[in-house]
Amino acid sequence: MRTPSLETSKLTGLLVLQGHSGLQLQDAGRFGAAAAGLTQGGAIDLTSARLANALVGNHNTVTGACPAVLEITLGAVAFRAEQPVLLALTGAAMPLLLNSQPVSRYRTLLLQPGDLLEIGYSRAGARAYLAVAGGFAAPAICGSVATVLREKVGGPDGQGQVINAGTLLSCGAWLHADPQISLPYHQHYRHHSIRALPMITGAQIEDLDPQVTQLLTQRLFRITARSDRMGMQLGGEPLPVKAQQLYSEGICLGAIQLPPNGLPIVMLNDHQTIGGYPKTGALTRGGCELLGQMMSGNFVRFYWLELQAAVQLERQRLGVLQQQLDLVAQQWLQAGFRGETDV
Repeated sequence: MRTPSLETSKLTGLLVLQGHSGLQLQDAGRFGAAAAGLTQGGAIDLTSARLANALVGNHNTVTGACPAVLEITLGAVAFRAEQPVLLALTGAAMPLLLNSQPVSRYRTLLLQPGDLLEIGYSRAGARAYLAVAGGFAAPAICGSVATVLREKVGGPDGQGQVINAGTLLSCGAWLHADPQISLPYHQHYRHHSIRALPMITGAQIEDLDPQVTQLLTQRLFRITARSDRMGMQLGGEPLPVKAQQLYSEGICLGAIQLPPNGLPIVMLNDHQTIGGYPKTGALTRGGCELLGQMMSGNFVRFYWLELQAAVQLERQRLGVLQQQLDLVAQQWLQAGFRGETDV
């Protein structure tokens, strides 16, 4: 849902005062273009991105469109409002300051022209999501504005450029008072420095030594500093992987690759479209989101989940998210905004 009273004839928005390569425009991702070598991209923690959008009155279902948001990796960014902007921040626990005064995440904030918004370094979690009412305006490439720096697609200019200081992020002007929409504290993202993540077996598991698949669930792995949006590279005691000559083949989000060094690599949203390392299987989508919020030095362990159980787990997760989105939509109705124009 989006309230229809935005001034879009003159798009200005937020001026970036401090940015870096981890500040990216993302949406639900780019699909159907893998044959051309384009990966899916999109918000790594799509749950937090959808909640941020719902808070500012944008699309409010667990499927379909996710208007463009800013994915902020580890924090340390700043903006100045060039027009009235209604926004919300969700995801990782990053200090949030409006004109040097602390303000809360998971609620709407109305910025007036000249207001300064600062987001500090994350205290817990790797990624936060900033949404504005009406979404950010950007050219779609293959149906998505998702930024993939490696492929030079997406983002404010469609060419995958880094959002640095001086970039103007376009969006519509908010013409009303702050509707004061929020989510209860117990529904905020909760970070844990150790996570147990479910994985589903893949076709190649029959070709792996059973000892490897058993040890995969018994060992604790550390998130390394080499991890990024392409994949999480894990550290710890190596698995006894035997070198194999494999043909490169299509690879999916969450795939767990076992390179010759025996340390797993888990594919995230900017993963390559083909890969030749052996794969034990893949994480669920919910597992990928949790993994993507892990910080360097955090730990993960894996456990096997039958396909039917994994599907049920995902349905339950999305059901809880839809309940949260419905709660936010009800607040918008109570605030007197009844228009619905999905972005």
